[in-house]
Amino acid sequence: MSFLGPKLLLKIDNRLRQAFPRQQHEPFGGLSIILVGDLGQLPPVMDKPLYASHSTALALWHSFQTVVTLDTSFRQQGASNIQQQFRAILQNIRNANPLQTNWEALMSRSSSKLPIDHNKHFDNSIHLFATNASVKHHNTKMLKQLHLPVARCLAQNSRQTNPEYNNDEQLPSELLLSLNEQVMLIANLWIQAGLVNGSLGQIRSIIYDTDSRPPDLPKYVVVEFKNYSGPHWDNANPKFVPIPPITRGSRTQLPLAMAWALTIHKSQGLTLDKATVDIGKAEKQGLTFTALSRVKSLHDLRTEPLFSFERYSKLQSNAYTTMRKKEENRLSALSIQISASPPHQQL
Repeated sequence: MSFLGPKLLLKIDNRLRQAFPRQQHEPFGGLSIILVGDLGQLPPVMDKPLYASHSTALALWHSFQTVVTLDTSFRQQGASNIQQQFRAILQNIRNANPLQTNWEALMSRSSSKLPIDHNKHFDNSIHLFATNASVKHHNTKMLKQLHLPVARCLAQNSRQTNPEYNNDEQLPSELLLSLNEQVMLIANLWIQAGLVNGSLGQIRSIIYDTDSRPPDLPKYVVVEFKNYSGPHWDNANPKFVPIPPITRGSRTQLPLAMAWALTIHKSQGLTLDKATVDIGKAEKQGLTFTALSRVKSLHDLRTEPLFSFERYSKLQSNAYTTMRKKEENRLSALSIQISASPPHQQL
């Protein structure tokens, strides 16, 4: 639900009322809707959080009266002191309570404070940045360091598209591909087999038709996905998967993106083995919390560059923080009421 803003909520409501005209006067066309998520994470891009919406969308949001609160962190689970410390740090960040001791613990994970041999474990870790410009810079630097040929792949467009608009139907206008490049899948191709939006892999082959070459689109790109669990396309390499171009709206392109670095927004929902995090200069609702909570343990985190306690304290200054806390108190009260209800009323 943190991905969902008032604009999209209203569109969903309107479309369901159209689809079910007999219940068009009921919210969401009379259907049962379940929202799952954490309001402490980043709000939707180009929209507001649901609790900060205008009257119509807010009424829809308030129509959700059954609340189930989950209170166990599975990503950072564990009974060790370091795990308990990390969970406490994240909880304080989420609650906009920046403690000096928490900041010092995070600074102990900076590249300048870690031993050289420990730093090496993060050389190939995903870097998280607050801005697209920083992501592009790091990805380009890593691509150059491969010292391998690069194929420029231009999307095919069935209608005229503004060349300055780099993203049509969520597919990029241009891709730079190379062997061993780290990429992310940006479409749900086969959920049951693990080929989902956000899956990470490495390019092993780039295959063209006999009469094609860059900047034409490849016939397919072979990507090694460690989490792939489907049938073997290559028996010798069971994690290799051919990824062909797909069409969305007016654009045809490979559903891939360079992924040595990601924006913190794009990382939301991912669990990373290791991460190097730059939280940037400005705080947004949920930005620092989302960035630092992508890993399972404090040992899996590197902070780079160092950030001041003043920057850390900006957790408290976001306009949505007070509103979110008030809203979470309201939801908590509803959750308590549900818990206190007779068993036959609980769903």
